[in-house]
Amino acid sequence: MFQKDNCHMEWELLGIILAGMVTFTCKFFKNPLVLPSPMHSNQGRETRFDILRGLAMIGIVMIHIHSYFQFFHPADSFIIKNTLLLSNLARFSVPIFILTSAIFLRKKDGYWNSKVKHLVLPYTLFSILGYWIKYEDHTLNEFFLFYILGKVFTPFYFVPLLLQFYLVFYILNSILINEKWNSLILAISFIINILSNLGIFDTILPIQYHSISIFNYIFFFILGVQIGNLKFAQSQNKGNSSFTLFVYFSVFLGLLIVFSHSYDMDLKNHHTIYPIFFLIFVWNFLDNINPSLSNILSYIGNQSLFIFLLHPFIIHFMHSIDPYTFGGPFLGYIVTLILNVVIPIFVAFIIQKGMFLYQSRHLT
Repeated sequence: MFQKDNCHMEWELLGIILAGMVTFTCKFFKNPLVLPSPMHSNQGRETRFDILRGLAMIGIVMIHIHSYFQFFHPADSFIIKNTLLLSNLARFSVPIFILTSAIFLRKKDGYWNSKVKHLVLPYTLFSILGYWIKYEDHTLNEFFLFYILGKVFTPFYFVPLLLQFYLVFYILNSILINEKWNSLILAISFIINILSNLGIFDTILPIQYHSISIFNYIFFFILGVQIGNLKFAQSQNKGNSSFTLFVYFSVFLGLLIVFSHSYDMDLKNHHTIYPIFFLIFVWNFLDNINPSLSNILSYIGNQSLFIFLLHPFIIHFMHSIDPYTFGGPFLGYIVTLILNVVIPIFVAFIIQKGMFLYQSRHLT
């Protein structure tokens, strides 16, 4: 445990150093970093956040595929090392989801109605179904505990985590959107997040709360809120900042690959610097992505809730099928990834189509 904690600390420290070098380089050479903005210059909604969510959703599936392959072939070190690498590369996913969820938060009439309808209700239904399918001895107390902590399926922890942030925003809205406090609040949230990553709060907080602790992701939430309150779109005069970002991100990516293979350990979902590197890097190059690919990723991002809630069912049932039966390890990985994204989208399409037809009949 001590060695793992040291590895996480070293990785976090490396990220902070490289982030500082990026900031210094861009300021020294007067190259503006293009930060995300929730608005286009024509004041329309910035849809590129949907592309980020699409990438994040694919990343979450990749994290869980590693466990699936490890379940069947723990002795196949070459394959497991590489599925672990892909899992670690995808560790930007949950922070990006937290950040993008915060960007469009607004305290207005119907604030909780929309959260209950579009998040709590689907989560409740899928939790009941998942608990009934996955577990044999059913008790109301156990279900309630699993439901509150998001433990019916491992990825479900994200929902109670997100609901806590929605509550924080609702209560502290006037403070969080106050521009004069922005820098201080962001700095405090960054320090808290770093301390949480290093396990400082583990002995203070109840052990069952660790997985849904808001301290693990508070920096990403605060950053998302502040991005969401930008009054104008960021300048597109990137100068040489894209090249600077490309160089540093390439270095960071190379070190992450070496780190993952050297230590054979899962990185945490909530390291602070890697997701921020990913966010700024991808944002600066989103315009260069093929339009067809952008549309696919944007669609996946729009259907992310369905994928998030349904894919654990798919990967659960797939644990009765060796992934190598899909054509070996490499093709098996691709097929597994596609199935866990496409099947939930297909189900979402059927549900949405059914709801549309139902509403159309009642309106006519």
